Parts: sequence; C-alpha cells; structure tokens
Amino acid sequence: NKADMELGIEGVRQALKVLREYYNSDGKDHAAATGSASGVIGMLEVIEADFAKGFGEMTSVEATAQTDYEKASKENEVEKTEKEQDVKYK
Repeated sequence: NKADMELGIEGVRQALKVLREYYNSDGKDHAAATGSASGVIGMLEVIEADFAKGFGEMTSVEATAQTDYEKASKENEVEKTEKEQDVKYK
C-alpha cells in the first residue's frame, strides 16, 4: 500500500545517505571495501528507483480508479433520478 511504499523509499534513502557519508569520510577503516561499496550503493540506487517507479504507478492507478468511481457514481445518480421521474409521470 501507499504507506508501505513511502516507508520503503525513505528507508532506502536513509541507507544510501549513511553509506555515502561513511564512504566519503576520511579514514582508512573502509579503504579496502570501497570497491564493494560502489556495488552496494549502486544496487540501493536501483532499488530506490524501482520503489519510486512503483509508487508513481500505484498513485496513478489509485487516482484513475477514484476518478472512474466518481464518474460512475454520478452517472448512476443521474440514471436513478431519470428512472424515478419516469415512474412518477407514468
């Protein structure tokens, strides 16, 4: 659902931020793992893009469904009124 997607995107963004800060900081603790880091960060960037794409598609589908529902409801209301008037004047 929408809330889960938002949490997922935020979680991936936080992970990317922490990793980038760590690997961009000065220090020799991570010097040997720098190559691996680019692979992990790259993978997280792909995951973030996938989450964002999925979220956009889900939001679009929900908006379309809401519009369709409102349109159908209005059409049903008009049709009901027409039928009530037909019965009234017969």
